[in-house]
Amino acid sequence: MPSPSWNLAIIVVFLMGIAFGYILQREKIVATMLSVYVALIITQATSGTLQAFFEGSKTFNQFWINLHASSFTVRVVVFMAVITLLSAKSGISGGKTKGILSPIEIVLFSILTTGLILGSIFYFLPAETRQTFASNSQIASLIINQYMWWLILPVVALIALGFFRKGGSSD
Repeated sequence: MPSPSWNLAIIVVFLMGIAFGYILQREKIVATMLSVYVALIITQATSGTLQAFFEGSKTFNQFWINLHASSFTVRVVVFMAVITLLSAKSGISGGKTKGILSPIEIVLFSILTTGLILGSIFYFLPAETRQTFASNSQIASLIINQYMWWLILPVVALIALGFFRKGGSSD
């Protein structure tokens, strides 16, 4: 019996992202999308210092931890923790929309947010591991090789869909 490919796993993650978007609705999926951008910045800014702290080579008030955690693990944990905390507790919300465009927006923003998260996690991997994923999975290859678009398209979608709302304001 053949084992499932990474393509299947990535498709399942995208389907879960869309379901998550429908549960949260538009304003929370937009807040989650914005949280991903903040998490990327915080992860990039703190990962070196946190890696040194968790390796035991950097102390904080003579306190350190020696977990032997990989750089990938530290980055993913920081990234996901920031997304979770900001999405759940920040009070950030996008505008509420109603009408025919709302379900389309939810699916679009869910796909873009999921792609952005997956692309970012792939980019936390070492280059050789990332290339192995890209060569073993067509979808992973698309996410990895087009990462710049995964970074840009959510912002473009937010701006473009903002023009379709009544007068550019939300209810």
